[in-house]
Amino acid sequence: MRPAVWGLVRAGAAVVAGVGLTYAAVQVPWTTSVGPDTPTSAAATATLAPVATTVLSCPGPESEGLNGVPAVAGTTTALAASPPAQVLQGVDVAGSTGTLTATANPAGTPVGTSDVRGALVQGSLTGASVGQVVGTGALAGGLAALQSTVVTEGDDRAAIATACQAPRAELWLVGGGGGSTRRERVVLANPGANTVTADVTVLGSSGTLPSANGRNVAVPPRGRTSLLVDALVGPETTPVVHVVASGGVLTGVLEDSWIDGAVGRGADDASPAAAPSNEQVLPAVYLNGPARLRVAVPGTEETVVQARALTKDGPVALPGDGVVRVPGGTVREVDLSTMPAGAYAIQVRADHPVVAGVMSERRPKATGQSDFGWTTSTEPVTVVAGAPLPAGATASAMLVATGGTASATIYVVGESGAVDVRPFSIAADSVATLDVSRARQVWIRTTEGTVRAGLSLSLAPAGADPLFALVPLPPAQVSATQVPVHQIPG
Repeated sequence: MRPAVWGLVRAGAAVVAGVGLTYAAVQVPWTTSVGPDTPTSAAATATLAPVATTVLSCPGPESEGLNGVPAVAGTTTALAASPPAQVLQGVDVAGSTGTLTATANPAGTPVGTSDVRGALVQGSLTGASVGQVVGTGALAGGLAALQSTVVTEGDDRAAIATACQAPRAELWLVGGGGGSTRRERVVLANPGANTVTADVTVLGSSGTLPSANGRNVAVPPRGRTSLLVDALVGPETTPVVHVVASGGVLTGVLEDSWIDGAVGRGADDASPAAAPSNEQVLPAVYLNGPARLRVAVPGTEETVVQARALTKDGPVALPGDGVVRVPGGTVREVDLSTMPAGAYAIQVRADHPVVAGVMSERRPKATGQSDFGWTTSTEPVTVVAGAPLPAGATASAMLVATGGTASATIYVVGESGAVDVRPFSIAADSVATLDVSRARQVWIRTTEGTVRAGLSLSLAPAGADPLFALVPLPPAQVSATQVPVHQIPG
């Protein structure tokens, strides 16, 4: 690595206002003061309060619901949980009771429910359904959910996993690739009661690609809309999808499935990347074979990008020093295939905002089927992040510290509900990992510094070739903005 070049790249780390994203129509508690207007009431300001309702959306079976495109057989499971009490020790929650409910929308079919903090709710999703997870009261704070899909036979053999999301107004989806037998599905879900429209554009190696089908895409209430990237823009080897919602908020994933000639290469979901920033950090980059870092520049100016890998022993250089010039509005990649097998995070710095993702493959044999995973940049875990895990999963949790030393605790919850507490101190610009295989829940609580987190999951039957997925963990919401509302005299 050339230190002089790395030092010249500006690191503009994004700071998230508040704690987590709020779904305003559901999650923002409003208090009303009705009476004569006074100087004191007019000057009232917003405050933070424990979140009383949290809504997360899981995409559902990604291959369902596209006309003329056959669905892929497999088992899709939604899992949800609120953290055990000790994970949120010292954090205010909304009351002493609450509920956690999962449904399959738009039909509203029950998937599972619980009123016990730390209990796991799980069930199957079928058809073109969306999994909606709602936590209320004491079970709203820290709520997390995960969707997994496993296909064990045929050319579509793969494991797919993604963290279920809080809705937002803008999405950046980094994933997919070229080839006539590679298919990228963008699945947009609307948790609200009104139709939301979206403008969908695709950046590629030559710039923003023309599309007649990406404008004013309607996403129905409590339902979803699926789009094929090839139908939007035709073949593109390095797509990065940008979604802007109007009239509401959405969640979304890009499901990337690949059959290389006659050989199945696997599938995974690319979840939304962190918003464009001068610094991006990608956790859970577990390398063991072909891999590529993809970086897009949303703006119009040419951007100097420098990337490096973070390891348990500190930062190391990428091939070619990880330096690349990216013209404005385009996408470039850095080949990571020669990196030694291991657990990494990737830190990207640039002199203009960028978005980023990594695809990592597992090819255990010279010939035969394989699998791959996508991980994307994430925001820091301000308080807590976590995920329920599929039964029997072989899993590894990763913590990433940037900008200085950090400390965090990993809480590993077993099948019986017993909690194993593991505190970690992480050196600056380094990672720490923990084998959490056979756990049913994993929670990360930041105690100091800047920490990001992610998971590697292996869901293959015993003795079979690897089926794995990479899951960056978004920060969970524990508080919401409370805005006093005052009557205007008239």
